[in-house]
Amino acid sequence: MKPYCNDDLADINTPLLYDYWYVAGLATEFTRELRERTILNRSLVLYRDEEGNPIALQNRCAHRSFPLASSNLEQGGIRCKYHGIKYNHDGEITDVPCQDKCPKSGIKKYPTCEIGPCVWVWMGEEGKADEADIPELPIHDMDKWVHVVGKYNHMAGSYILLHENLCDLSHLPFLHADTFNMPKEYTAAPIEVEQTGNRVTFYRKMKDWALLKPFFHPKLDFTGQNIIYKSGGEYMSPATNKGYGLIIPLDDDGNEKAEVGHYISHYLTPETQGSCHYFWYIARNYQLEDTTYSEAQKQMVQSGFDQDCEAIALLQNMFEKDGHDYREIGIKADKPGVVMRKIIKGLAP
Repeated sequence: MKPYCNDDLADINTPLLYDYWYVAGLATEFTRELRERTILNRSLVLYRDEEGNPIALQNRCAHRSFPLASSNLEQGGIRCKYHGIKYNHDGEITDVPCQDKCPKSGIKKYPTCEIGPCVWVWMGEEGKADEADIPELPIHDMDKWVHVVGKYNHMAGSYILLHENLCDLSHLPFLHADTFNMPKEYTAAPIEVEQTGNRVTFYRKMKDWALLKPFFHPKLDFTGQNIIYKSGGEYMSPATNKGYGLIIPLDDDGNEKAEVGHYISHYLTPETQGSCHYFWYIARNYQLEDTTYSEAQKQMVQSGFDQDCEAIALLQNMFEKDGHDYREIGIKADKPGVVMRKIIKGLAP
């Protein structure tokens, strides 16, 4: 049974894509303690070396496959807890206690790159890693934007389901009725969808500030002003999706003034075919000094994303266990997700 009943669209069974940069973890997760994380069906050990550089190595001793994340981090590398074989930060064997000569074979090291609050890892073909390919949002000037970084989230469902969720603007007033406070009128606003190469931009526009006010800081007020609220996102790569909610004030002549709002960076990293890691942070350019609001915003957004996690786990479970023959219907709001799934399907081997 094919979950989506459409051979042109990526689904939970579409092969994973390796030749891309993925977020391995939040920068705060890389420490002088060893951490295991499975990425694209490969178990990695993550840590920082003595100079603070993020390291990602194959999490498997070349001798008898003992997990290095359960071993000991020493000066200069990791010593396997099973037989004492030591690996340097490049994955080369530097010491075998029972013999003088070290085998030339070692373990795989994966390229990493730290940008802002995240550490990226290249899981693809060696020699193809180019940091210029990282689909990173511009790092906003810290005197103009404040960043709120969310917690690590484990998703018990395919990253395809999460991408589709992030490309879907119509579920906000319903799945997140008690968190994001988006009005039901939001669902009726037309969706604009634009594709450029392998990227998809999508957004809605509204003009009624009274409907939008609950989603912003209580001191932010555009009552009586002409505004455009632009809400949407962009599928950027198999690893990255960005969202935004922007208030654009208009002057008396209808010209657009400086936007006020926020951008949300979503990072999706497949763990296995049916599970993924999810990282996010939000940047806003209003009420920068209000740390109380930052914490409240973090809790609100995280609560909403917890609801997404629950929904996607339920979807994954339904696709895997229900034996009914069926064909899903489509609605107008599906278009951004359908375009995204066509792109990923076209990239899959």
